Amino acid sequence: MKAQIIKTVYIEVARRLKDEKAGFEFYTGSSYRVDLVAEGPVSDTLGWVVDYADLKAFFDPVYRMLDHHCLSDLPGLEDDSSAEALEAWIYRQLNPLPAWFAGVRVYPVAPDSFCLRRLEADIRAGLPERFSFAFSAAQSLPQLPAGHPCRELHGHTYQLEMACQDEKALPSIGNALYNRLNGRHLNRLPGLEQATAERIAIWVWDYLNANGAEPIVVGIQETSNNRCYYFGGQAAG
Repeated sequence: MKAQIIKTVYIEVARRLKDEKAGFEFYTGSSYRVDLVAEGPVSDTLGWVVDYADLKAFFDPVYRMLDHHCLSDLPGLEDDSSAEALEAWIYRQLNPLPAWFAGVRVYPVAPDSFCLRRLEADIRAGLPERFSFAFSAAQSLPQLPAGHPCRELHGHTYQLEMACQDEKALPSIGNALYNRLNGRHLNRLPGLEQATAERIAIWVWDYLNANGAEPIVVGIQETSNNRCYYFGGQAAG
């Protein structure tokens, strides 16, 4: 009996791109989904193809090379850090391959365009009905001590949540925010030199206020495991 299993891992990375028309380089970033595939007979004794923990451990050295780093700084990805190039690069790093290893697939987790969606209220969390959109960007936290992974240039695909008194203004203001944030190096935006989730939430709050939307809460989700909500009452500084 043959089966295929998939272990999914997420990496948070930056990329260096070139604007051919303008002739300059810039940084962006996003989350990537990496699917590690194993295939083989199902063990009569253990009931699996391979332990998911073994699959994760096999990939771990490569994960540590990628996560919270800039892909374009890695030998072999300087000129092409696309998902296809990254997939081939990962495959090369994994040699020699165990008999059960069947491949790796890489998917950028990044929005194609601005898409505003409505989120229901979460009474238990004290959150009203909100609107949300995704954007991808590069960032680093230079204020952190050397050795901290977030000090390195990396990137995320963020989920931004907003609840405002003036809901009618949110489509146009949200689109403007998306254009200011998506595909950018956040640290280069005034006020985001320390681009923590908290700082981003306060920055967005101030932007909404300045544009008359009267924010109630702003949420920033960096990864599926980490998010921040800001309710106002604190000056950004």
